[in-house]
Amino acid sequence: MSEILRIDDIDKACINALLENPRGSWRELSLASDIPEKKLSRRISKLFDEQIIRTVVELNPLVVNKGFTVHVWLSVEIGKIKEVAQFFSERPEVRVVFLTTGMADIFLEIGLEKPIDLHPWIHHFVTQIAGVKTVETQVVLKPFSWASKLKKPSAFPSVVSQHLLSQDELRFIQALSQDGRISIKSLAENIQMSEHKTLKMMTDLLEEEVFSIRLDFEPNLIGYDTEAIVLIKARPESVSEIVKVLSKIDNTRCLFGISGESQFFWHILCNDLSDLWYLTTEKLSQLEGIQSCNTNMITNAYKRAGYMRKAENFTNS
Repeated sequence: MSEILRIDDIDKACINALLENPRGSWRELSLASDIPEKKLSRRISKLFDEQIIRTVVELNPLVVNKGFTVHVWLSVEIGKIKEVAQFFSERPEVRVVFLTTGMADIFLEIGLEKPIDLHPWIHHFVTQIAGVKTVETQVVLKPFSWASKLKKPSAFPSVVSQHLLSQDELRFIQALSQDGRISIKSLAENIQMSEHKTLKMMTDLLEEEVFSIRLDFEPNLIGYDTEAIVLIKARPESVSEIVKVLSKIDNTRCLFGISGESQFFWHILCNDLSDLWYLTTEKLSQLEGIQSCNTNMITNAYKRAGYMRKAENFTNS
């Protein structure tokens, strides 16, 4: 994992256009980025082929009542951190593996089928792994924004309509998960459904927020050299206002409501350490109701959104 991947300003413009419109046509992306269609299509295809970027299809667990997301913080014996991180990176239920500073050495995001699966996973599996010293867990109760794809603050209803996925919808989502930019024609052929019905299914599911399509990428490729997870403890009466403010901040990558001592899991991208300091001190001090915050810097990412990283080092040319 010593290869260094390089991107230039054209690649960055392509990535920014895709962030705004992951399924945009070449023409739409060309207009958004001011890059000729042929050049843009070649660059984007290369970025996908080299796994520098990828599309991710995420189910909304609040709507589909499917899946159970848990954050796991591990303290590991000295000399075992990389070995343990690599081990968890290869586990299919583990979506994210970060090396961190602060409250633990390693951060994991895992997806389980149901809450009852957590106890055996932690106590009969994780605690038996050589090198693991302590384990702390937090359950994701409510997702307010996913990586680089903010939900509208007005779209946080107190009562969420449940959507039971049909077999056709499950096949649709599974096919889309393989390639988030697949054409409607190819997608329809894949799931053996008419193009009209396939397009309507996608439109309806997106409107109901059953799933989201987003672009996943390495943050430092577009200028974010500092990345951190901030756990925020807040007074209950201030939660709604805090959500509105943090969701609108450009640095926000993920904002979740979680169980445990803290109410919020805030994953942020910053230009540098000074930017991180400003966000976690001056910016947060402006919000009523925040009692404390715990900042954990991410020093390395072994896995993001279920994908192993292709290389340890990424640079801009």
